[in-house]
Formats: sequence, C-alpha cells, structure tokens
Amino acid sequence: MKTIKLNGIAFKLGAFLIVFVMVLIFCIEIILYSLFIRFYTDDVIDEQIMRSDSYASVLNDHFNESTIGHIIRIENATDNMLIILDKTKKIIGQTQGIDKLNVDDLKDVLSHDTKSHGPVLASDWKNESYFITQAPVTSGGNIIGQIIMFSPTKPIQTAVQTLRTTFVGVTIIIILLGIFTTLFVTGKIVHPLLNMIRLTNRISEGKHDIKLDTQGSDEIAQLASSINRMSTNIQFFKQQRNQFLADISHELRTPITYMKGYSEILLNGLAQSEQEQQQYLKILFNQSVHLQRLVQDLFDLASLEQKSFSLTFNRLSLDKIILNALNLMEIPIKQNEVILTYTPSAVPLFVNGDERRLQQVIINLLENAKSYTAPGGTISILVYKENESGYIKVNDSGVGIPQEEIPLIWERLYRVDKSRSRASGGAGLGLAICKEIIELHQGHIEVESILGVGTTFQISLPLLIKETTQNVK
Repeated sequence: MKTIKLNGIAFKLGAFLIVFVMVLIFCIEIILYSLFIRFYTDDVIDEQIMRSDSYASVLNDHFNESTIGHIIRIENATDNMLIILDKTKKIIGQTQGIDKLNVDDLKDVLSHDTKSHGPVLASDWKNESYFITQAPVTSGGNIIGQIIMFSPTKPIQTAVQTLRTTFVGVTIIIILLGIFTTLFVTGKIVHPLLNMIRLTNRISEGKHDIKLDTQGSDEIAQLASSINRMSTNIQFFKQQRNQFLADISHELRTPITYMKGYSEILLNGLAQSEQEQQQYLKILFNQSVHLQRLVQDLFDLASLEQKSFSLTFNRLSLDKIILNALNLMEIPIKQNEVILTYTPSAVPLFVNGDERRLQQVIINLLENAKSYTAPGGTISILVYKENESGYIKVNDSGVGIPQEEIPLIWERLYRVDKSRSRASGGAGLGLAICKEIIELHQGHIEVESILGVGTTFQISLPLLIKETTQNVK
C-alpha cells in the first residue's frame, strides 16, 4: 500500500469527502429529525382529536351512564387516559390511571373553557408527560359535557432517543468508511474516478452530453468505456420508456373516456330512446373489448420481455389453424362488405407449434387487413409449401403502407395511420407480438406493401418432419 501524502490529492479528496459527507449527513439528519417529529406528533394528536370527537359525537345523542361506561371500557384497553365531565365540570367518568396525574395539572386542565380553547390543550412532548385534547359534548346547541383525553408522550421521547442514537452510529460509520477509503485511494486513479463521479451524477440528473476518456487498456479505461455505453443505453431506454408510457397512457385513456362518458349518460337516463340506449351499450361493450385486448397485449409483451412467455408445442395442421381463425373473423370481415377468400395447401402441412398463439397471429393479421380495407375490397389467405417450409400469405387490397414506414411497423405502439388505427381498436402492439411469436417458432414474418394498392404479410414456418411434443418456456 502506497503512503498517502498529506498534500496529495488522495488525502485532500478523502478529507473533502469526509467533511462533505458529514455536512450532508448532518443536514439530512436535521431534516429527517424535523420531519419525524412533525409528522409523528401531528399523527398522534390528530388521531387523539379524532377519537375524542368520535366519542363526543356518540355522547351528543346518548349522554348516559351506559354509553359513558362503554367508552371508558374501550379506552381502558389502550395506553390513553380519558375524563368525561358534565356541564358543571364535574367528573362523571374516568379511565384507570387518572389518579396518578398531578392534582394541580389536572385542575389546570379542568379549568379550560371549551369555547375559548381549541381541541389541543397540551402538545409539548419535550416538557409534558401527555398530549391533551378535549372535545365538547353538545345537545341542542348547548354544551352539556366535555371529553378530555390524555396520550403519553413517552413513546415519542423513546423514539427520538433511538433516532438520535442511530444518527450518531451512522455518522461514526461514515467517518470510518471515509478514512478507510482514503487509505486505499492513490493519485493514479483519483482523477479518472472523479471524472466518473461527475459523469454518473450527470447521468442521474438525466444529462448524457459528456463522455469519458477511454484511452488505455487497464481496468480504469474499461470502466470508463462501460460507463459511456451505460450512459448511451440509459438515454436510449429512457426515451423508449417515456415514449412507451406516453403512448400506452393515451391508448388506455381513450376507451376509459368512452366508457365513463356513455355510462354516465345511461346512469343519468339521458338516452332518448331504446335504440339509442342499445347503441350506447354497444359502444361500451366494444370499448371494454378494446381495453381487454390492449391489457392482454401488454401482458403478452411483458411476458415476452421477461422470457416467461409460455408456448406448448404440438403437431399442428396449418390449414386447421387458418380455418379456426376464419371461423372467428369471417362474419366481422363480411359485415365490412369485404370479400374473403381462402386457398388451402395442395397437401396437408404440419408444423410443431402452439395452436393458440399461431391462431392469435392469423387473427391479428386479419384484424389489420379488415381495419385498412374499404368496403368492396378483398382479403385473401394462401397456404402452400416451398422447400422444407410452410408459408401463409395474408393479402389485402387496403390502403397500403408507405415504404419508409415498413421497417417501423414491428415496433411497439407504432401505427401507420394513428387516428384510423385507434378508431378501429388497434394499439400498435399486435404486430410486435406476432413477430415475437413467429420467431419463437423458428419462423419468419415479412411484409410487402404498395401504397394505395394493398399489403401482403408472409409467414414461413419449418415443416414438421416427424411427430414431436414438447413444452417450451
């Protein structure tokens, strides 16, 4: 271990850090101490006032011996003490322990006028043994009694003492750690470490405009390079996160706003006719379906991100998957006055896959095609074999996708036509999920589109050579 020079930067840095941290810890301790005292005492007093007012509220209606006895029994089970007075300041009920109070102090408390004093009669936890609050008992606008409650200040005094001891212990530990760190810091690494400290502080503030010098091949240079990469990645993921949160918040707000607005109309009976009421109910149902689909998509994306997306692989017929999807989508597509055609494979094609997830992909592609195809347009599905792969093509005669936006459609929450997609229920999550599902099946999904002509999605999956059944997670 190298000797630390008293005039060296390592020693100066260590001394500075110790002093700086001590001042910082001292300021934090003062703030925490003040906040603790304030919130603790306020909480205790507020709770005591609430209990006093609660009892007074009961006695307002039932100022009798039975009710007074019930209140006394409740408070006897607590650490508090309570006195109930009649309108002449005579004690007509008291909890255990009242006789231990100082007689002069008790007389002083009893002499307080309920009208001229507020609910708090004593709140000095340092010099007094109890927090004292009072609440008047009234009947017909006249004061017929008074409740005085005592709560011991001993717990807060004990807590404050423990807090002080903890602060002292933390301070000692900080000093020892500072001295230990100073002894092992050398001038050779102080400067780059200070630069790293400054940079990481700026990163924590959301600033990524400075890069560390990464010249050299030692551990310090490697650390500097890692911090630079970390800064770049944090900046990227922060932007992605903020954009994702903004987009998904907007997507959630839309159906919730619809549901709230139309439900208020129905609740307030503002629908003009039975037909209008049914129309509003249909809107509520559609928006709830949209919200359910969006939440499910978010759940799927979270599962994919956490590598907990479960797939159950079995021997499946591609044509069966398509037919199952068509059974669900045929009617909605025809209701949009869109012509739907299906050309199955010449020979049966089988893949090793998860039936529900592959069906989810086909349904999503059909939903997109339906949303962007005008009445009178066409949607076609073709299944065929090429080499050792099975292919599924979903083609539509819709509006198409601009060439510059085709690489972006796989991104989460990206929509080519945001206003139209949102109106039709899309949130820009489906294609991202489809791509992940197909890739988990060792397949590929591609898209070709001509603006104003239509779009074709093509899925390729490895065909099953022999029957296998396995679970993959």
